[in-house]
Amino acid sequence: MKKYTSLLLIIFIIIINTPLYSQCFTKISSGLYHIAAQKSDNSFWTWGSDNGYQMGNENFIPELSPIQLSTTTNWNLVIAGRGENTFAIRNDNKLWGIGANQNGQLGIGSSVIGLSSFTQIGSSNWKHISSTDHTYAIQTNGSLWGWGQNNEGQMGNGTCCSNQLSPVQIGTALDWKQVEASQTGTGLAIKENGTLWGWGSNTSRLITTPSITIVNFPTQIGTATDWEFMSVGASQCLALKSNGTLWSWGSNGYGQNGTGSNSNVPQQVGSDTWIYVYAGFLSSFAIKSNGTLWAWGKNDLGQLGDGTTTQRTAPIQIGSDTDWVAVAAGVYHGIALKSNGSLWAWGNNEYGQYGNGTTTVSPTPLYIPVVGCTLSVSDFQQIPVVMAPNPAKDITTLHFKNTLEKVIVTVYDLSGKMMISQEVEGIDAYQLNTIDYPVGVYLVEVKENGKLVGNYKLVKE
Repeated sequence: MKKYTSLLLIIFIIIINTPLYSQCFTKISSGLYHIAAQKSDNSFWTWGSDNGYQMGNENFIPELSPIQLSTTTNWNLVIAGRGENTFAIRNDNKLWGIGANQNGQLGIGSSVIGLSSFTQIGSSNWKHISSTDHTYAIQTNGSLWGWGQNNEGQMGNGTCCSNQLSPVQIGTALDWKQVEASQTGTGLAIKENGTLWGWGSNTSRLITTPSITIVNFPTQIGTATDWEFMSVGASQCLALKSNGTLWSWGSNGYGQNGTGSNSNVPQQVGSDTWIYVYAGFLSSFAIKSNGTLWAWGKNDLGQLGDGTTTQRTAPIQIGSDTDWVAVAAGVYHGIALKSNGSLWAWGNNEYGQYGNGTTTVSPTPLYIPVVGCTLSVSDFQQIPVVMAPNPAKDITTLHFKNTLEKVIVTVYDLSGKMMISQEVEGIDAYQLNTIDYPVGVYLVEVKENGKLVGNYKLVKE
């Protein structure tokens, strides 16, 4: 079945023109020890470690408060690379970067140790990027590219072991949606059809059986076609399916999988529905559909934010608040946003990762004032429609990202026969009665004001 769901990998953009809202951070991303973030006026800010020149100087002096690397306000995506650098994609789809480049991870055609000035990289048009000591990116035409360290087949083209200093295309497919680079030399990607792929190092069991150490070309992981979003840490992957279920796999030495399983096969984490995931270095974070924040894994410096240094092998709730909308993490710190626009941080703060002008640490989320912004939970959700339970027996509920104005929900069986088509207005959830449906697979089509929101696979038990 062809899947037509169109998603932004990280939906954070809010169009706000009033100056009152200029101080609101709406996108956050974490490197090992630094943060890159975007405000609601689309300005671009960074703070924390300068170990790779990513703060714009060559003195390795950390920035304890946010600074602007560019005074323009036309950025679509900002990413703090885990290779001590930072990338940003401008609204003209051009790629810019700064920071470490000893392995060619900036893609500038050389292995100069780093760049201390924010620089445009090439002239191609890009829509997504992920970087450690190697970098992956997707162009606007859906093609997949890589550059940087290539000692374990990271380029996905059968080559080894010289670093790739300029972007090289990985395969010929033009339907890539998301790609992520792990710190252990692995590449993982999702196609528009919801399939999951991997290549490069397999030492963390992220791709296939543990007997294979290097996978030279993109190889499909399993047969599922409903993967929506993923986040890759040093050795673990967290992924969401279209029904909001959370899955994990890879190495589990610190409980970072949250399942108790050290498995190369994706395992479901609990039975709840989730809207956001982020894999830190050896710790994991996720936000449930009810807005609660959860964490698990390594916790030696309080990076989980639960007030302890106790390792957690299963998700533990952080506080009791129900308005979390985004979270990011580095090696020993975490940072998160609430729906009111407030910024919070915890764990290690040696390099000023909190962005509050100090190096004071907190074992639980510490409020970092962000003036004059109120956001909506829906502005941060990664999945526009969560359908649960799925598989369903009698009833399933479609939870919408926003309160939709004029919605038409249509259900088809695999032969194309229409089971139901109903128009509703002003709702944020729709309950679908499936009690009379024969056991099988169905297509659920959601439109708003005549525009397709997405097609979703429903399994009736």
